[in-house]
Amino acid sequence: MRPPFSVHHAAVARLRLLGVLVCLAWPAPVAGIRSDATTLFGIEGFRVAIAAVSLPARRLGFSETQLHTLAVTHLRRNALTNGDFPAVLNISLRVVEHPASVLAYSLELQVQQVVHLKRTEQVHLMAPTWTEGTLTMVPRAGLRRSVESALAELFDSLGRDYRLVNS
Repeated sequence: MRPPFSVHHAAVARLRLLGVLVCLAWPAPVAGIRSDATTLFGIEGFRVAIAAVSLPARRLGFSETQLHTLAVTHLRRNALTNGDFPAVLNISLRVVEHPASVLAYSLELQVQQVVHLKRTEQVHLMAPTWTEGTLTMVPRAGLRRSVESALAELFDSLGRDYRLVNS
């Protein structure tokens, strides 16, 4: 007699989760909600922060240092400044593994800025003001190339929106 929740049930649950991700992400990447470019007006530059790198992403060779280096490279390529600025550019990479060499990942860029409450200037909060992301499924062997390509596209979108309101 099996216990009520066996290893078999856990495997079935993982496969169901993967099925949901397949329905959401296959066969092409799904673009995130369009961000409001006007929130980028007047930003002098971005402080890059790695918000999340999931454990499976780390096991598959992604580190916070590598993502930070890629981010700085893409900022330069888009003529955007990196440094110690109030606007924070957060990067999140989450990967879900499946034994059949298929991976699902979500990659997100999010700009956070200091905002005030209208009723009082003493309250300062960091709030997301611009977000773009992608959810994609790829073969295990294509993960690095796919993430790097998606990251380039997200930074290109940030660069376009930034130039749209700051030119």
